[in-house]
Amino acid sequence: MNHKFALVVGILTLLLFCLPASAQTSPAVFPAGLTFGYIPNGSIVTQTVSVYDIGAVNVTINSVTPSLPEYTIISGTVPTTLTPGQRADYVVQFKPDFAKSFQGHLNFTFAAQPSQSINLDGHGTNSAAVPTLNATSLSFPNQPLGTTSAVQTLKITNSGTTAVSLNNVIVTYPFIQTGWTKAVSIGAGKSLSLSITYVPTLLATQTGTISLTYNIAPPQGVSLTGSGIAATAMGITTFPTLPAATKGYAYQANLNATGGTAPYFWMLSAGSALPTGLSLSTTGIVSGTVDSSVAIGNYSFTVESRDSGSSRTTLSSTLTLPVGSTSGSKNCNTISYNAGDGSGPLVPITDLGTSLYLGAESGGLYANGSNTDDPTHRAFGQNAAAGIGPLDANGNPDPNGKYVFLSIGLSLTQQPFTEFLLIAETDPSKNSHLVMVNGATGGATASLLAGVNNNFWNAIVYDYLPNAGVTTKQVVAAWVLDVNGGPTGTFPADMSKLQTNLQSIAQNLLVKFPNIKLAYYSSPNYTGYSNGRVNLDPEPYAYETGMAVKNAIQDQISGDASMNYDPAKGKVKAPWIAWGPNYWANGMIPRSDGLVWTCQDSDTDGTHPSNPVGRIKVATQLLNFLKTDDTASTWFLAH
Repeated sequence: MNHKFALVVGILTLLLFCLPASAQTSPAVFPAGLTFGYIPNGSIVTQTVSVYDIGAVNVTINSVTPSLPEYTIISGTVPTTLTPGQRADYVVQFKPDFAKSFQGHLNFTFAAQPSQSINLDGHGTNSAAVPTLNATSLSFPNQPLGTTSAVQTLKITNSGTTAVSLNNVIVTYPFIQTGWTKAVSIGAGKSLSLSITYVPTLLATQTGTISLTYNIAPPQGVSLTGSGIAATAMGITTFPTLPAATKGYAYQANLNATGGTAPYFWMLSAGSALPTGLSLSTTGIVSGTVDSSVAIGNYSFTVESRDSGSSRTTLSSTLTLPVGSTSGSKNCNTISYNAGDGSGPLVPITDLGTSLYLGAESGGLYANGSNTDDPTHRAFGQNAAAGIGPLDANGNPDPNGKYVFLSIGLSLTQQPFTEFLLIAETDPSKNSHLVMVNGATGGATASLLAGVNNNFWNAIVYDYLPNAGVTTKQVVAAWVLDVNGGPTGTFPADMSKLQTNLQSIAQNLLVKFPNIKLAYYSSPNYTGYSNGRVNLDPEPYAYETGMAVKNAIQDQISGDASMNYDPAKGKVKAPWIAWGPNYWANGMIPRSDGLVWTCQDSDTDGTHPSNPVGRIKVATQLLNFLKTDDTASTWFLAH
């Protein structure tokens, strides 16, 4: 799936399924799109789509028609009438007759109901195009903060007999590539080289991925690893590409240095200029309002930083500031959001510590303001992860089997997980037995998924999992991100309701997927850019969702019998649950780890992550979590 098609899928999903349950119409078609992947020209693959009668009256399906001849309905009856609660399945066959992309629609007509359509995406490949990589992984060890690594070269050689086009390259933060800017043809026997560098942003091991997409060959990837260590001298630690600005709107970016003697004095180098409307303070803050006359594009400028030591070390760095535009209903002036008690900007719960939010809830992902799990709880998760192995379709251990990581939630989950799949599926470090399935669906709010018999669960069981060639008994882990949409009430009562829903979802996971062991919960991204424009989970509700997640996990840690995960303590009612990636940041105010959320990271509604930039940001957070967390890397990575 390319990004243009992914955008179409996202828009369709938003239009069809981002409404409250009361506003959804019957019939409902799941999934909102079918992705057939990259297959050799002339071969065949099938997927299933279902029509559900989620209303109170009968629904008659008159026709199901593909828009392209490469797609054929090979199973399913029309016309057919569904009674409330029934579904009809249609098997769609994809058979590419050329080495190219086939993006079409499957159109449904109904008696006395508006027609609907879903997107179809498939790619035919040519076996004569054979891109070959000189490496499947690149490592950048022991790189001091404030420095950039030496260049490593990724060489792509066309070992086939026909030209292949490299259409897209994604390199995840904090790695950088040069050598590719737009689609380029690589002739038979020819090569293209990309230069890869690493800019450490943390004193930690950092992972990443290069994802390569071609026109007539399957995607490929390279796994990246870097290790940031303490600075050995003064250095500018600001990532070379600054957070994106939006023309006509407020902006803020913080420049940082390390080593030497603080404080640091900042200035623009002679001859450098910021986009009109922005200025650089001596303390290293780029701020202002980007003038509406500024053209969309990338603006490079050079800054200098001088420390306060006796030697007065001065360094310079060339930075790039992307400037974009806005459309839709988002509010790009809301670059941060203040707490309702007048205490100032909302503090991410990972930075809040033991301080209280609205006098009611302390910070931290876990109890007592800590971001560290309870040791006993964590040990159980580690042991559960170590026990994960391939299963057959009936859930029995099988060295040739598979195991499934499943996403659960609504469009805030579905859309970035689609991007995650595009990146993670090409990462060669992923375990070959692992199958990743997007089980999220727009409109599947927490209150709906709290019901074990809701049709959104049926879509996972009867459509999403079978389309991936796996069963409910092979699901071993899940990523859960869900909310109830809209301003849901008054804190903390509304979050107590959400917490209850999230705990019911955990219980339902065990009912639907009897071999599930682990579930990782996240809260949404910053949604302040929707405030005053769109009533889709605006701030502070997105922020407060983190409190509901925290308390749901803490109930399990504290021994709530309805959330018991340990058979030694009684009947197991839920899988082991813990925090997954937490990527809420207060707009353009940097979190302690430097994370920000810009207006360009948000879609036109100011709520959903934008396509592709915001979705890539979430996907990168999720991928890094799975590759580094001590309860996830065990089964996610190849060993």
